[in-house]
Amino acid sequence: MIGVVEFTLFSKAKINKSKTAEAVKRFFADDFNHYLNLANKHLSDISSPTLDPNNVGGHDGLNHQDERMVVNLDAQNCVKAVDHAISSCSYPSGTILYLYFIKKIPDNKIAERLGYQSARYYDLKNAALVEFAERLDYWRQIDHASIEDLRVFDEAKVI
Repeated sequence: MIGVVEFTLFSKAKINKSKTAEAVKRFFADDFNHYLNLANKHLSDISSPTLDPNNVGGHDGLNHQDERMVVNLDAQNCVKAVDHAISSCSYPSGTILYLYFIKKIPDNKIAERLGYQSARYYDLKNAALVEFAERLDYWRQIDHASIEDLRVFDEAKVI
């Protein structure tokens, strides 16, 4: 039997969801507090995404305190990109990310608060981590942030 070889037009076409989720977790565990410190920001400066599942409430996508900051522009841009990425995530992804990484609420409390069983919550959290990485790629460019791309791709042969 001959093995199947996957070909794609793009070398980065298939995202590895589990490795991307781990990269996002490492970013929040290792790097994000450093950016906050350099930007003279705190977790409380990160905007809360709307808790409305229909996204009617909205968020203007701006962190107005950044306008008054002059220390370490790149760190400020990194914090702003994270804020924008979380705020632009769909419901419940943005809410899960905000409550877990910014408000530091344990997973079981978030699941309970949002009304999800444990298994469903962890599926949603993993999807939220991947969505964050994908949206961060956009916002890090828009906000001119030096954050590395957190997405991890499976290798594919380029045609």
